Amino acid sequence: MKELEKDSAIKWTEKNLPDLSGKTIIITGANSGTGLSATKFMASKGATIIMACRNPQKAKDAMQSIKTENPAAKLDFIHLDLGDLTSAKKFADAFKEKYASLDILINNAGVAQTPDMKTKDGFELQMGINHLGHFALTSYLVEHLANTKNSRIAVVGSMNGEQGKMHFDNLFFEGNYDAMQAYNQSKLATHLFAYELGKRFENAGIGVEVLAANPGFIKTNILKENAYTTRSFGFKLMFGIAEALLAMSPDQGSLPIMRAATDQTLKNGDFVSPMKTGGMRGLPKLVTLTNPDFNDENAKRLWEMSEELTGVKYEI
Repeated sequence: MKELEKDSAIKWTEKNLPDLSGKTIIITGANSGTGLSATKFMASKGATIIMACRNPQKAKDAMQSIKTENPAAKLDFIHLDLGDLTSAKKFADAFKEKYASLDILINNAGVAQTPDMKTKDGFELQMGINHLGHFALTSYLVEHLANTKNSRIAVVGSMNGEQGKMHFDNLFFEGNYDAMQAYNQSKLATHLFAYELGKRFENAGIGVEVLAANPGFIKTNILKENAYTTRSFGFKLMFGIAEALLAMSPDQGSLPIMRAATDQTLKNGDFVSPMKTGGMRGLPKLVTLTNPDFNDENAKRLWEMSEELTGVKYEI
């Protein structure tokens, strides 16, 4: 990643969030980490937040924690399991029954460095949840986004995407699974998806902007331990030391995501990231990606493969 000079003086924090009264926002993975922080901050600005989460109890607990601090928070929960394409369609149908518009979609949920596991649809877990699940979900919401003035999609990537390579001939690492390579590839895929989707909206004359964000190195369980992975004592010890020295809080990590979602000085195709310590820390800056695998050819090829794998066709 390389910081753009025109944005070097910007110091964007939650204080820069605009008034979001009357806005309807979907945040996937809203019950923990950066998703929970973004939900908290954006609800405090008057938005109605639909928390798209896999675990109903965790979503309920998260909603209660926010309402304890902000009783006026407008929060709703609709179940979403991104590892199941049927669940993505059910979520979209349930949302569209209740809401006439969609101002912001934040594709935030993700998993990292999981064992060699499959989604319900047979996809490698990290590619399936981080990219393909969101690819399908977004397609089901395109009409609502297109019919909402000044709508925006914020896709959450990662600094790891800068190290990713697309393995189109073996997208799911069949017979040669490497958890880190699979994670890096899945995050590169989110970057390519955001770029290609934004370009397709623009070419079709549809006023939906698509931006992407890297939250940085955050104090969450996504790498240390999660619902799919139990780490060894040694790994958790070493990771804990690195986390103590370098990691930011989820509140800090939510800043690039919220800036990508709301900052009207940014435009379609922009990417926001902290820039200190190789993208791990700092306030959100406007950056450009430098990974040679982030290119037009790969973006188009991934799109076509994603449509084939999910059975989804975008109406744009």
